Amino acid sequence: MKEKNPSGVFQGIHEIKVEERELPILTNDSVILKVEATGICGTDLHIYHEGLVPSGSVLGHEFCGELVEVGEAVENLKVGDRVVVNPMYNGIGLGISAGGFAKQVKVDQALLGKNIHKISDKITSDKGALLEPLTVGLAAINKTHLTSSDNVLVSGCGTIGLVTIAALKSKGIENIIATDISEKRLELAKTLGAKFTFNPTKDGDLKDFIVEQYGEVDALDYSGKVPNLTSVFECTGVSSLFAQCLELLAPDGKMTVLAIYSKETTVNPNLVVYKRLNVQGSLFYTDEDFAEAIALVESGKVDVTPIITHRFPLDELPKAFEVQADSSQSVKVVVNCN
Repeated sequence: MKEKNPSGVFQGIHEIKVEERELPILTNDSVILKVEATGICGTDLHIYHEGLVPSGSVLGHEFCGELVEVGEAVENLKVGDRVVVNPMYNGIGLGISAGGFAKQVKVDQALLGKNIHKISDKITSDKGALLEPLTVGLAAINKTHLTSSDNVLVSGCGTIGLVTIAALKSKGIENIIATDISEKRLELAKTLGAKFTFNPTKDGDLKDFIVEQYGEVDALDYSGKVPNLTSVFECTGVSSLFAQCLELLAPDGKMTVLAIYSKETTVNPNLVVYKRLNVQGSLFYTDEDFAEAIALVESGKVDVTPIITHRFPLDELPKAFEVQADSSQSVKVVVNCN
């Protein structure tokens, strides 16, 4: 009997199903890997709740595995290599190419250091599944150009907020306030490097808290004092908090936005002008960002596996999505695919 490739297929909004598909077929410039572990990402949840990709797409873009076949034209890779995939080149798991919620995955036009990165046995399957989101946070920090004297706020402690905190800490940033409405997530933020935590449902006013920790500076429009908050990483996807972060920043402050928003919001653009704010989005990353993330994990300088709250086998993928969608019980769900 011919072996099949069980795969997590997006059927429609709130519907993920594991189907028996054919195993991928090797081509001259491709590799095929046996997937070890795949994380459920916030982007996967947007797809789950809103659609965004064609029905029939195999999801999963945060994964690692072992090469089981290597095309003749592929250089510097061999069967048995453990690798992590950069999905941005091929759109793997993002509605373009079949993703990592599967027993096996094919990566076309495989290029070492581009869409394929080798990892050592120092990186467990769990750590390998978290390399892609760690790279997202690391890339945002690298383009923000911080110094050790920056006073930082990380708004939102989901996966991306938490890995951003870990990456900030690895770069010598000490003054980090993490804010979230979940005490579980705030505890993880402390574990990963946040100096202070704030829960807006119980800890009072965020502006007052920031002033208490970082002090105040003069606003440039003669409106008085503002918190001495020099940088914000907005990771919630809550539109009203986007506007709040603009208000909280000090003159010449930097706001880097990593979240995806489902609703529009109203902001006062004069805040950007009067305070000379630098506001930028961060979604993709460079090859160098990916290599840096791998090096940080291999060296032991960063370990974000504490954020994993649940693990499921591939055949329980629909349940895994339900758990990941419930932020009251989960932070990061990882799926074991073999």
